[in-house]
Amino acid sequence: MSEIRSEIQRHGAMYLMSSLGITLAGFFATIFYAHWVGADILGEYFLFLSYFSISCLITDFGIGYAGTKRICEGRDPHRFFTTSLVLRLGIYLLLVIGLITFQDRFVDLKQAGLFWLLIIVVGITTLQSTLGMAIGASNRLGLAASTTLINNIVRIIIQVIAVFLGFQVYGLVGGLIAGILLEMIIQLKFVDYHLERFGWSHIRSIFSFSGWVFLTSAGTVLFDYANLIIIGYFLTVSDVGIFGICWTFSFLALFVSTALCNTLYVKVSRWNIAGDRDTISTSLARATTYALIFALPILAGGIILGERLLYYLYGPSFAVGATALVIIIAARVFQSIYQLYSNYLMATDHVHMAFYGVGAGITINIVLSILLVPILGLTGAALASLANMIISTIIGRHFLRQIIPIIIELSPITHIITATAIMTSALLIINLLPYNQSLFLTVTMVLTGAVIYFLVLLKLNKQIRDDAFRTLKITWIPK
Repeated sequence: MSEIRSEIQRHGAMYLMSSLGITLAGFFATIFYAHWVGADILGEYFLFLSYFSISCLITDFGIGYAGTKRICEGRDPHRFFTTSLVLRLGIYLLLVIGLITFQDRFVDLKQAGLFWLLIIVVGITTLQSTLGMAIGASNRLGLAASTTLINNIVRIIIQVIAVFLGFQVYGLVGGLIAGILLEMIIQLKFVDYHLERFGWSHIRSIFSFSGWVFLTSAGTVLFDYANLIIIGYFLTVSDVGIFGICWTFSFLALFVSTALCNTLYVKVSRWNIAGDRDTISTSLARATTYALIFALPILAGGIILGERLLYYLYGPSFAVGATALVIIIAARVFQSIYQLYSNYLMATDHVHMAFYGVGAGITINIVLSILLVPILGLTGAALASLANMIISTIIGRHFLRQIIPIIIELSPITHIITATAIMTSALLIINLLPYNQSLFLTVTMVLTGAVIYFLVLLKLNKQIRDDAFRTLKITWIPK
């Protein structure tokens, strides 16, 4: 058990560091983009990302998760890898035919000159993500985390240089393509599986799982991008850029649970095959605790400092998104828990139950967004997102508790809440002092709040303190 825990902690820490690096690099890069090109160009890029993500969802069709699960179960791994690759390439070709046939419907993309770039980047991503699936399924999660980090760092570097040189939205898209290409080249050197002839049984096995995964993934992708498309329809491209910045900023509350999901899916799938439900339940309890470690204090900080952060970091035009930002961060708190529930439902072969939660949530999201965006603008879209995550989390918990006991670690979570409350009180007191607002003072308050929060939390909770120091002793060798 100690060996399993050590492996989880090593892989989890690698994904966490990768996610943290990506988040911080993206955070500073978006500050540069906001000042250099403004909300309109960012709006075009966020719309491109919306169409790109939805297209990738279609080409994946749940095959990535299904292939990972079948391969890590140890049955015909080479044939299941080949099946996944062929199916995804076939779906991509159908998508290309559909996009070209209905290209006149994509007015925003064609006006920006991004339509053909969309087809190219989706094709590259189809190959890259299939290779990534193979590496993840072989349990080399440290390697997977490293290649993802390299992809994003290279993307951001090229985007910053290209934007600085005046390429604007084309520079942003070009950086995206370069990062994906580099990750694919690296992955090619480490894929153990080779192409083998497969049969209808392999196709049926993939599709028996992928259909529900596709529906579940559709809800997740639509949660991230449907509001941007709806805002673009009812409001302006500039509003899309402002909401996209708030959405990107709020990911700071989510990167811990995202790293945990990337780490635990393969592990939970194997524990499920072995019938080890106690380990699954215990790991969920610990993961839930750590998902909240960043989410709750970021929410508190967003309430107090959100408007100033948007104003000073991104520019005065972005400060109008302050209310939406706080609501979005609240939605991220619920999402940090729900994506764990969804991940565990899929890993335990209950993917249809994961869909029920995300399907109900995204339906409410889209309906509310269509109703509220014309009236409340960006705040309406944020409220729709919050309603989505509350409903999804309630439904996900209802189904997951039928499969495994859902344990809440009351002591650590109480300490997280206490540390957040102390941090919030300190920031409110500092906020009462007479001083002229500035970027320096705002950043100083953020850093002060972070120091207070972690010092209090580490003092209150021995388990978290021990885990933090144990992480520092990890042997950082990808496995």
